[in-house]
Amino acid sequence: MRTKVFYNKPPEACYGCQACSEACPVDAIKMQPDEEGFLFPRIDTDKCIECGLCERSCPTQDSVYKPLMHITPAEVDAAWEKSLDARRCSTSGGVFFAIASRWVENGGVVYGAAFDSDIVVRHTRVDTLAALDSLRGSKYVQSNVQNTFREVRADLRSGLKVLYSGTPCQIAGLRSFLKKDFDNLVTIDLVCHGTPSPMVFKDHIAYIESQHGIRLKDYKFREKHSGWRAYIKYVFSDGKSALNSLGKDFYAFSFYRSRFVRRSCFMCDFSCPKRVGDITLSDFWHAEDHYKQLRLQRKYGFNMVMCNTEKGRMAYAAAADLMEHMTVPSKVAIEGDVRLRHTEDMPAERSEMFRLYRENGYEWMKTHKGYHPGLRDRLVPNWLKNIVKEIQARI
Repeated sequence: MRTKVFYNKPPEACYGCQACSEACPVDAIKMQPDEEGFLFPRIDTDKCIECGLCERSCPTQDSVYKPLMHITPAEVDAAWEKSLDARRCSTSGGVFFAIASRWVENGGVVYGAAFDSDIVVRHTRVDTLAALDSLRGSKYVQSNVQNTFREVRADLRSGLKVLYSGTPCQIAGLRSFLKKDFDNLVTIDLVCHGTPSPMVFKDHIAYIESQHGIRLKDYKFREKHSGWRAYIKYVFSDGKSALNSLGKDFYAFSFYRSRFVRRSCFMCDFSCPKRVGDITLSDFWHAEDHYKQLRLQRKYGFNMVMCNTEKGRMAYAAAADLMEHMTVPSKVAIEGDVRLRHTEDMPAERSEMFRLYRENGYEWMKTHKGYHPGLRDRLVPNWLKNIVKEIQARI
């Protein structure tokens, strides 16, 4: 009797993409969190019919994911929304929102990661411009795709145009679940630097709410208050908000050190130049080191856009009037972003961080393992650092 989705790799190789549970014809697979808060498949052996469809849909398997990978294009774009107001609402350059907006205007539906009312990140389906705003902005926590793969299949079979955005493993999971290419499906994969634990993020949200005495209704991982990547923004249910620097926010501080990232992210087959989505988006790291004209654009962020298929190129071109762009060789993007070359090493402290977390809880971790600024950081405020960066960009 089958007890695992795959037997040829360690259990921690699982990405948590949920393709197996979505593919199971008898719903014998349920996704359940482990002690670190990550979803893993659990098979009901009484219901399992040994069809093997779960393994044939699993992107950990070479035979599944390798045929899905696209040839790396020779060129990529540095791109950003023309509207500064719209761009400031996005994490980077706003390219996803521009493409998705045009997609909806043309009668399509969009799937992406959004916060629910409890600030839990879940994939959801939207078909209006008003609802699309919930998908704007990066969420640095693993999203629960729920039953969206089955919803996508139904939409595609009904003739709807579908745009689906997610991490590379989620896109691979969707495509392997579908078992065929659809002309009316365009996928966007992100250059992912690892998906942190939903459990830790849930505790982080609970701590913020307890400190402020009010519920959160939104959480901005990058608030462009005075430039790109300076602040976290907490938005409360009464409409008020508060800013916190990236360093002082314990979750963000830990994210940038990969402390609470899923183990499979450190053995990820999708950290490479060949991509699984029709379009690949990311922050365009170090592009301004090569092109001085991009330095001024860094203040409010810009995207790296890699179009990997003709479908991707058409979807991007359809929104071209909403964006500014600059075309550069792909090697600039690949050399500037380690995750377009290979995986990063697992931090030596990762296992210890989770052990301490289980034993002592969130508040103890924040106090003892959080940000402790040095003298320079205590003396130089963020607003001054941002002024210096802007002056340097203009030199």
